Amino acid sequence: MGASIIATASERNHDFLRSRGAEPVTYGDGLAERVRALRPDGDVIADFVGGNLEATLAVLADGGRHASIANSNVEQHGGEWMCVSPVGADLQKLADLVDGGKLHVEVAEVFPVDRAADAFRANMEGHTRGKIVIAVDQDA
Repeated sequence: MGASIIATASERNHDFLRSRGAEPVTYGDGLAERVRALRPDGDVIADFVGGNLEATLAVLADGGRHASIANSNVEQHGGEWMCVSPVGADLQKLADLVDGGKLHVEVAEVFPVDRAADAFRANMEGHTRGKIVIAVDQDA
């Protein structure tokens, strides 16, 4: 479709991002400059983490669009805040894509339900690559 994807991550995840077709950039101080070096003007920017509004605005092209699922403040700066709610029929479509091998979901770790607190702590640390799953039935 002609899109060029730039994704932020720590250095240890750069090869993973490249394997998914993205150009990796290390997050942190100087993020906007590193992104601007790859693409001087960002036409579309999607924020899935939050805390990056300043960098987003610094690299967004005039007339560009930006959205976030993590920061409702984007609306105050011309962006769109998206709140995602699970809908059964839509989740089934995703499950069908996974079953058909058309969608891969990276799973960082699976926790049994009696270790839900450990799963929550792992998620709050924010250094996982992939989803954290709480399984009611480990055999499922």
